Amino acid sequence: MSAEGVWRDDGLCLVCGADNAAGLHLHFTYSPAGARAEGEVPPHLQGYARTAHGGVVSAILDEAMYYAVAARGMPGVATGELTVRYRAPLHTATPFTVEATCERHTRRFAKCTAQIWSEGRVVADAEGLFLPVQAEFRSAAARQAQEAGEASNEDA
Repeated sequence: MSAEGVWRDDGLCLVCGADNAAGLHLHFTYSPAGARAEGEVPPHLQGYARTAHGGVVSAILDEAMYYAVAARGMPGVATGELTVRYRAPLHTATPFTVEATCERHTRRFAKCTAQIWSEGRVVADAEGLFLPVQAEFRSAAARQAQEAGEASNEDA
């Protein structure tokens, strides 16, 4: 949180930050179903040899669910609860896909699920509870999600 008490995006997010030289640089796309991104975990973010650190895997799932919530029109949220199930190793320098869906949302919370697929199988999945933060919070991701939603509504 900034000194003013407002959450803001400064481009340095580990998962999606364009200005984070050591980050993953995931670019999320939106649909009515949720959010999706493709990427690879670089070797400098490993735990065991050639295996993505579990915290990085968790961060990818968390970020995907945030984007799924933002795509549903609830951009100012923070993770309240996150449950991750690790099913297989996510190897570094190996393509993966992460997909997230916002299963339920109200003014007070959103519940989401996410999965990471790699090498033909689910390597991790998660459930998350997201809670609204101050109305002043509007990250670049939230604005993009809103614009994407407006564009898809215009096409319909």
